[in-house]
Amino acid sequence: MSRTATNRSSWIRKPLWAINNVAGSSSDEDQQLRRHLTLFDLVCVGIGGTIGSGIFVLCGLISHQYAGPATFLSWAIAGVAAFLSGVCFAELAGRIPTSGSSYIYSYVSIGELPAFLAAACLTLEYTVAGSAVARSWGDKVVEYLSLQLHFADTDLIMRLLDPGWVNPMAFAVSAVSVILLAGGIKESKWATNLISSVKVLLVVSMTLAGFVLFKKENWTPFIPQQFGVAGIFRGATSSFFGFIGYDEVCCIAGEATNPRENLPKAVLWVIAMVTVLYMTASISLIGMQPYQEISDTSGFPAAFQWNGVSWAAQVCAAGEVLTLPIVVVISLMAQPRLFYALSQDGLLPSFFGRVDATGNLRNGTLVSGISMTLIAAFVPFTYLDDLISAGILVAFTMTNSSLLLLRRSSPEHSPFLLEKLIVVFHVLSFSLALIIRHFAVHWIGKLSSVLISCALIAIGVIMALQCKECARFGSNRNDEYDSSFGRQIASVAFFQAPCLPYLPLAGAFVNWYLLAQLEIAGILLLLLYFALAVMGYFSYGYSHSIGNTRGWDSGLKDEALKQELYSVLSSSEADDASDDTFHRVISMPRVSKEYQREIT
Repeated sequence: MSRTATNRSSWIRKPLWAINNVAGSSSDEDQQLRRHLTLFDLVCVGIGGTIGSGIFVLCGLISHQYAGPATFLSWAIAGVAAFLSGVCFAELAGRIPTSGSSYIYSYVSIGELPAFLAAACLTLEYTVAGSAVARSWGDKVVEYLSLQLHFADTDLIMRLLDPGWVNPMAFAVSAVSVILLAGGIKESKWATNLISSVKVLLVVSMTLAGFVLFKKENWTPFIPQQFGVAGIFRGATSSFFGFIGYDEVCCIAGEATNPRENLPKAVLWVIAMVTVLYMTASISLIGMQPYQEISDTSGFPAAFQWNGVSWAAQVCAAGEVLTLPIVVVISLMAQPRLFYALSQDGLLPSFFGRVDATGNLRNGTLVSGISMTLIAAFVPFTYLDDLISAGILVAFTMTNSSLLLLRRSSPEHSPFLLEKLIVVFHVLSFSLALIIRHFAVHWIGKLSSVLISCALIAIGVIMALQCKECARFGSNRNDEYDSSFGRQIASVAFFQAPCLPYLPLAGAFVNWYLLAQLEIAGILLLLLYFALAVMGYFSYGYSHSIGNTRGWDSGLKDEALKQELYSVLSSSEADDASDDTFHRVISMPRVSKEYQREIT
């Protein structure tokens, strides 16, 4: 029985039991994604989507402009910052092993509209950021032909590849990525694993070659006076964006084998491996060349050229050109999975959730790919880089909040204390970050920073003391059947993020701090983008949402499970509970039992 318009809510939450037992718009098993990605496949996706410009550009940029020989410390700090949010992704991916990443985590813990906004943020990371990488790759091809192969600007091939009004190579790499992914998941998985492995081999090889040319005098002074310790942290701020991409593992969670074990391992292994690669590469680069001479756009090739090893410079430059496109492929791989999750919940048309005979999301891939190709070919990214970064950081923060909401609960005497503390923490964190960014030198700024810092610490302590650990994961966020469902899986071993609530709170603060470092234009663009997303939600998603219309039980694939659900609710409510009561209880946001009885 469908719900009436007066009973609908944009803050409805998706029950945990519905994650793996609801087929969404279709109960046809053929429309479900098949689990075939091993731990190795997941790690290759994470590394392939993460290692891009971080090694090839950021190492040189940070060394030259911010931290000098201490660059590896910037990468270490950024790695810890990435771990703070990454460990939240790791637990949630293992406990909620389905496609959607931050979108589905927010849907379960916060509500439908916030989840839709999280999906909009992820679209910035996948489609728009993938387009940016494709455009960057197109520019690098032209640069490689000019600097390494010595083509003149007047040569025909240069005029064809760089006409000015369009980026032909960006169009080409995006189009090839679409064809590869539309052709079948097995072929794209093979290509991803191969190119990701080659990329790691390339990074390790050029790092080892750099150690051969290592000169210890390049490490003096360790922290240049003009940079200071502050420069190390400024470098960490820039290098953090070199870690973005590991969360794409979570978006393809619906196709992972043994997901409760492999997904957390994949997320944490990717962060650890990428951190080690970044740190050792920066140490090698500084050892090859004094930081004052390091190129801030082409670190390793220029360093090898500076040492007279031209062949190594050419290999590095060619390797970057050959391996960077895998980032485009992986970004395009993730977006259709996000569309699939949205369509399964009714927030996008079922067209996006159709799975072909080979288990491929062909429709979603084509729509995502065409959009990516057009953006990459025709849209300059001068004003979009900060928008992309801001959206990603907001999605990360929503994931941090989701873990807190699913692992902790408000005390009975203050039912919404946890939610209030989280909101206040976010507001104060962003305020403190803005003060540090713009007013740190003024005494008012310093005093405000101290007071707000004390308030943030106090919020963490209050949350730890007053908001106790849930008896079962998510038992405070959904209907009564979730408690029964939680008991069913209580014996299953899950990865658990340590040090709650402090670790997710620290991750959220880091995200707000990084967001405050962006230009105000990027933040304003994000607000405009959110406004458009809200309009899109109320134009289609709100009126077609499964939870808001048919009820989550309408898609139950297991009849025995459905009967058990009726039994659980019947035992806790009146014996003569009607179908209307059933639908309204399981579909509405969390309310008290007394209020549930009143409205039924």
